[in-house]
Amino acid sequence: MSHFSDFGIDLPDHFSGDRKVLCPKCSASRKKSKDPCLSVNGETGMWHCHNCGWSGKLNESEAPALPPRKTYRRPSAELVGSNIDPRIIDYFANRGIGANALAKAKVYSTWHWLPGTGEETLCIAFPFYKDGELINVKYRDARKNMAQEKDPEPCLWNIDACKKAETIYITEGEIDALTLIECGFSTAVSVDKGAPQPQDSDATKKLECVANCIEILENADAVVLVTDKDEPGLRLEKELIDRIGPAKCRLVTYPEGCKDINEVLTRCGSGAVVKAITAAVPAPVPGLRQMAEFRANIENYYRKGKPRGLTTGYPDFDRYFTFQPGSVNLVTGIPQSGKSEFVHQLVVNAIRLHDWKAAVFSPEMLPVENLFANFAEKLSGKPFFGPGEERMSWQEMQDTLAKVDEYIKVILPDADKTPTLDELLAAAQVCVTRYGVKVFVIDPYNEIEHTRTQWMSETEYISYFMARLRKFARQNGVVVFLVAHPTKLKKDERTKKYPVATLYDIAGSANFANKTDNGLSLWRDPTAKSNIVQVHILKIKNKHIGRANTHQEFEWNRKNGRFSIPAPYPESAEPPPTEGRN
Repeated sequence: MSHFSDFGIDLPDHFSGDRKVLCPKCSASRKKSKDPCLSVNGETGMWHCHNCGWSGKLNESEAPALPPRKTYRRPSAELVGSNIDPRIIDYFANRGIGANALAKAKVYSTWHWLPGTGEETLCIAFPFYKDGELINVKYRDARKNMAQEKDPEPCLWNIDACKKAETIYITEGEIDALTLIECGFSTAVSVDKGAPQPQDSDATKKLECVANCIEILENADAVVLVTDKDEPGLRLEKELIDRIGPAKCRLVTYPEGCKDINEVLTRCGSGAVVKAITAAVPAPVPGLRQMAEFRANIENYYRKGKPRGLTTGYPDFDRYFTFQPGSVNLVTGIPQSGKSEFVHQLVVNAIRLHDWKAAVFSPEMLPVENLFANFAEKLSGKPFFGPGEERMSWQEMQDTLAKVDEYIKVILPDADKTPTLDELLAAAQVCVTRYGVKVFVIDPYNEIEHTRTQWMSETEYISYFMARLRKFARQNGVVVFLVAHPTKLKKDERTKKYPVATLYDIAGSANFANKTDNGLSLWRDPTAKSNIVQVHILKIKNKHIGRANTHQEFEWNRKNGRFSIPAPYPESAEPPPTEGRN
């Protein structure tokens, strides 16, 4: 089936009557680029541009099936009177609205049968005009019993006053619109059926009046939404933003204790109404912020300077790398360089120095008892196994188990299932919310089930993966460590040793390097007798967190798994081959 969108025409497939929209052929190049010049008829599927002359028609055999066009009745213009009963004038006076505003809006009084009273009742009559023609009259009494003419065309009340208006004010009811007219805002309109209920699945039917007047609303520079501040009113506000677009919409805040704009008038006076309307603010747009919103943070930043990251427990290493809440830290390295061991040491240091808790996904360290032993050794400083008094005692093991149980939460997938990123983040979010976790370890990347659509390349997926991880870190103020293995590295022909793995050596995509905040690479000489490990700092996104393009040497204690910085430095391991590498 053909659709208007197939031709670049921004209209739904099903609508009745004529609409004017931007022309996909010429509007972008016109001086008046926002002037709708393309006329489209929903019944015939035909269109014609009054500027460039482009015309067309949906294929009749493929034209969208439209419901029969509803026939609206036009009430007789003789219905409209000019008299207002004194009791009606008194009613409006009690609501702060004078006779001049009523006359300007052509409001009158009449006797009309109301279903709510079951009899002829003195009513306020609100006539609806469109292009100068009477299309409806709405009746109500003082107790909100209502009626209207039969089969009227949906329309905003007072819309004729808004032709060529720079600013239009949309309210939830006619009395609210009259309130604005009373206070000098003559281009105020009202929806004709009130606000949708919060539980309504679709508000299209209730807001046909907006669709039928959309051209006038789109031609205005601004549309101020003056809805009630209860649940239906907030739902109406949202629906109006969706239909008109957030670019033009502005939102109003009322004084405390006032639910609608008429309450503002009766309780606080016309000056408060004017103040509230003129102080309307642009509708929020996701992702669009003002610098002034962050004034307190900016002023604090100016006074106190750049915040340093938190210590890793190694003062020498802190010159190059520190803990930064809300960051993703990528850790890679050559085989058997101690990537997992080093990350676990940083976790233990964060526990001891900052009282942080950690969530750890480390399937390569399973079974769980092996993972526990690794952390227990680093916490106690004693080997889990070994001869004689060197080994931690039973009581020390029990004490360490209690500490690990309190501070380290293990994310353990089912034995027959590899977890997805969504599942890992869901588990980590529970750890953050329930236990106050501040460190999240994924070790390694290739132990996750990476599902992507056939239209997404691996490079695009890794960009998406890293963006999700970074969003989680930012939103929760968590330090994330992601261990990722490099591709198969080629040994140096002369030394027969691996070079330092760069972030661009990680299997999959350069987006690992591009999207991480900080990047570390571990290197050690497997032929050396010493247990010296070099930690190369390859990337530091924020310079106050550390410094890149340098390295720190650590000595790994094989017995208890702890890392320490040799002081004074022993004879260093032979520098890794780096010739020809970035």
